[in-house]
Amino acid sequence: MLTDFFRHTAATVFILKCTLFSAFSQAEATSVHLSVITSANPQSNALQSFIITPENALLKEGIKHASKQQTIGQQTPFVIEYTQKAEKNQQLQWQIKVADKQHGTINVLSEFKGKGRMLNSGFKWQSSKLDGSVKNRQRLVFRPRSFKHQPSIYKKGKGPGGQRRKYGGGTRNINELKYNPEFGYIVTLSILDKDKIISNHKTHLKMDYKDMIRQEYINHYDIKRYGRGKNGHIPIPKRDEISDIPEKPRSLKGNPLTESKYGLIINDGLLGLADKINSAYQNKLRHYKETGALKDLQKNKLKIPNNKLWLTSGWRNPERNEWYSNAVNGIHQRGGAIDLVIMAPSNSLEAAIGYWILWQALQQKKSEINAFWQLETNGRPMTTREFKQDIEPANGIPDAFDKADHLHANVLY
Repeated sequence: MLTDFFRHTAATVFILKCTLFSAFSQAEATSVHLSVITSANPQSNALQSFIITPENALLKEGIKHASKQQTIGQQTPFVIEYTQKAEKNQQLQWQIKVADKQHGTINVLSEFKGKGRMLNSGFKWQSSKLDGSVKNRQRLVFRPRSFKHQPSIYKKGKGPGGQRRKYGGGTRNINELKYNPEFGYIVTLSILDKDKIISNHKTHLKMDYKDMIRQEYINHYDIKRYGRGKNGHIPIPKRDEISDIPEKPRSLKGNPLTESKYGLIINDGLLGLADKINSAYQNKLRHYKETGALKDLQKNKLKIPNNKLWLTSGWRNPERNEWYSNAVNGIHQRGGAIDLVIMAPSNSLEAAIGYWILWQALQQKKSEINAFWQLETNGRPMTTREFKQDIEPANGIPDAFDKADHLHANVLY
């Protein structure tokens, strides 16, 4: 009988524990009782996503060449409201956890009191226990504080004395500390009765990839260009300017249209531009192979190599651009620029002939392609003189085509 008693007691305790655990787990997950506003943008708000713009800053939004630009300022504060009726004898206690200490603190706009402190895992703020006399206790309103891009000073390229500077930062990946901005805020509302928690209601506010990309542009907006050239403020992309990566046609060989790890792209006609240039080049190459009409500066007939064009670069998100280039306002960030190389050994006769044919093809189809392009070497464009002279090497081909290591092209901005 004693054994039966213990069995009956254990079963009762197990059922009671399951009932309590089930009820608490259900309460823990009832974020359906929290109404959440994170953004004035309906698409961001539907995903509880957002961007953070600096206080008192006015930024240009609309990155594509045909976009109608508009100005954006500080974004809507976060508003989380408990939609159930709280009993007067119950207490409410709000908690906000910033998911990463690199992303700083918050500014609570609600009138009720609370305290915050920095932990190793991030910033944590908690309100006092709010009884029925506290006005608007069912609504929490707060803003993220502005995030400083790390490192804050852009230093890359060559210094005043010609010495090589170290990379200023940037990353090829996502979610790297100090770089890609995956902001996250875990908000918890605890309902208490006689100082005991009877239910918890949670919601997780977190940037999706589209807003992470937009935040990269915001974080990089005021970084100054090092060296010659103006400081360029690249506009912030709108959400609908960020899309899935299109498939490259088989005829276009080379790297992906973007090396960003987001799986998304800003495509401002870069695929169409690459296809036009490739088609013009292939047609011109075929023409010279069939006619043998290409001659060097001494009127000697040139052997036409069977070189292909290779896409080396397309869209770069700002972090990727910072990792790769010292042009902080580089136009590849706008989604309408590409780099192409002739597939031949560098500075070889085959490569020089290829770039010469490519250049002629572009000049012939200038009105149809309707873009800007230039041959470059080590990041600098060829000079007018180099298109005319044949000095190094003296091989009957203008120096510009001997020295070129790639073609840069972009839609007209």
